[in-house]
Amino acid sequence: RRRPVILSLDSTRNDEGPLAVIAQDEHLASIEIMMPDGERLASVHSPRPPGLLGVGDQVATSLFGLRVSLPMRKDGIDLAELRVRGDGDAQARVLGWYLLAALGAMVAVAVVVVVFSRRMETDITDELDNLARLTRSIRDNRAFYRRAPPARVAEIDALGEDFNALLADVQAHEAELLARQARLRSDNASLWQQAAHDPLTGLPNRSHFRDRLQQSVQRAATLDRRLGVMFVDVDRFKQVNDEFGHDVGDRLLVEIARRMGTALREADFVGRLGGDEFAVLLDPLSHPEDARLVARKIEQAVSVPLQVEGGRHIVPSVSLGLSLYPDAGLTADELLRSADQAMYVVKRSRQDSGLA
Repeated sequence: RRRPVILSLDSTRNDEGPLAVIAQDEHLASIEIMMPDGERLASVHSPRPPGLLGVGDQVATSLFGLRVSLPMRKDGIDLAELRVRGDGDAQARVLGWYLLAALGAMVAVAVVVVVFSRRMETDITDELDNLARLTRSIRDNRAFYRRAPPARVAEIDALGEDFNALLADVQAHEAELLARQARLRSDNASLWQQAAHDPLTGLPNRSHFRDRLQQSVQRAATLDRRLGVMFVDVDRFKQVNDEFGHDVGDRLLVEIARRMGTALREADFVGRLGGDEFAVLLDPLSHPEDARLVARKIEQAVSVPLQVEGGRHIVPSVSLGLSLYPDAGLTADELLRSADQAMYVVKRSRQDSGLA
């Protein structure tokens, strides 16, 4: 009868047989060689007593199936059966190290992801804040010529390019609007000039002069001060038209308007009421004598001879009537009417004397 050989892995390596060496090197829990009749020929076991397998051993055995049986044959005849069982604890330790390494790798990846995400979030936030500040500055200052700088983030850089293209469109549109506004202002100024000024002399017309006079009357009433209105009529104007023609008559009116402007004070205002009639607003007027001084200067300036065709000369003259606020009237119409009446008195006296 064969006596079974049973070895333990607790012995030193020098005392171990080949099976023990194989079991220890390959991290096997046991190796058994069974004869066909069921008799154990040899076996090697780990030092752990049977029945006290560790939790890792049980888990590894159930998960990975660490039991293997192989027939040992020669010339087709079964000589024995080799039964091998892996060391579950060793496998569990290896698996644990693998899991620990995988967990460490996951933690490292998570840290890298968090750091990269924070950095990317900071980059994106900074770029968006810069773009927002630029947008507010452009909106507040209407500085549509400004442009967003290149960004480190590709998506925000593309957004900045689109924003710059939009700014270019807005800038072009604003330039067009400004040009249109300039044309409108020019047109309005031209229309105002045509509506408020005499086309021949360029002086304010009757409506414009009356509005200016009404404003001065209201201001004088508020400030309790005086002003004067002078009504001016060109003498012998019909005779000039009949003798020299209307072109010379128009030239005479333009020249008289220019000469009156040179004789007035800086604050005074002169307008053409129509035909050969002019009006002068003297505002402010501290003393009535100031108005008489202005009247004499107008007469002197107007009386300079005007040369016409054929070497002939015209010596212009004017008749002036003066009304003072508030003595002669409290409204623009009253002052104009009073000054007109005063002018006719002067004109009749000049006609009676042959001067007008």
